[in-house]
Amino acid sequence: MISKTGYREYKASLLIIVCISLLFSSGAISTAFPLLNNGKLYIAPSVPVPIEGIVLEFSSKDTAILYVAKNDKAIVAGAYMLQDKKVIEQVVSLYSENTKIVRSAFESNAVYICIYQDNNRALYRCDINTGTVTIQQGIVDFILLSDGLVLLKSDTTLVYNDFTLPLYFLQTPTIKGQIDNRLVLISDGNDTEVVDITTLKAVYRYSNAVQYAVSTDHTIEIAINDLPTGEKATRVFYKIYCNGQDYGRTEPALSINKSTIQLNVASGQYHEIIIERWRLDETDNQYVRDNNIRQPKPITVFVYPGRIMVFTLVYNGIEYKVVSGFKILEK
Repeated sequence: MISKTGYREYKASLLIIVCISLLFSSGAISTAFPLLNNGKLYIAPSVPVPIEGIVLEFSSKDTAILYVAKNDKAIVAGAYMLQDKKVIEQVVSLYSENTKIVRSAFESNAVYICIYQDNNRALYRCDINTGTVTIQQGIVDFILLSDGLVLLKSDTTLVYNDFTLPLYFLQTPTIKGQIDNRLVLISDGNDTEVVDITTLKAVYRYSNAVQYAVSTDHTIEIAINDLPTGEKATRVFYKIYCNGQDYGRTEPALSINKSTIQLNVASGQYHEIIIERWRLDETDNQYVRDNNIRQPKPITVFVYPGRIMVFTLVYNGIEYKVVSGFKILEK
């Protein structure tokens, strides 16, 4: 009898343990609170925080649970105060079908939200203690690191602690992620730029489709030519100045032909390039500096390490169109 009873008791206990294990593994029982489930924020089983609308994201802090929510009319930043057991909310932006929340982040007493509304792109910061909402326009994405904000602006520049790094993408990029609170990955879906945010340098770039060319002889290539206009094509050459120094000139050629020049300047720095157009005066049979309306505007460029910058200038008789990018290694 004892052995049989003991066996049955052991068997029942084992069954209970197995059932509990299955419940936990299936997610039917969870002790991870606060918990976000189907847009509702729970602080305990069957105890939702009284928040109007749908909770999108939250972060648990020492004295409060911060969150981002939306309803039919607005996007709100809020906090559930753990000691007082009350909700504090502040409207951050109006909400419509065209509203897109790109990213949210939380500090100890502040909520950051990057929002697209039609053509307006901005970063909102809501101070939960004061209810103050500040706005930075022209922000397409951001991440919050331990020592500051990394901002990706609509003019395709990366800003971090007052340092600005220009980026080169054919499409609007977003922040793909970060590694070790240091390496930030920026991508447009085809190309990805790896930026060391500590040293404030772009350290590597890779592409899904191409490989970028490198050279020890030069870091910049410039190509200039005119589109055919009603005027007779004249012979021209271009003088190149970089940071106020003479960097040579192109060979004289007909304006409708492409003129090219290569420059070897230091990488990891900004440089100002001035291009002067000189044309052949057939009356005096000598080259003269062309008038100002035919001169390209100065180009300010940040030269990236380990690749070649390419600038193509095309003159249409009224203005120069400038296309910039990185040289691709030909297959």
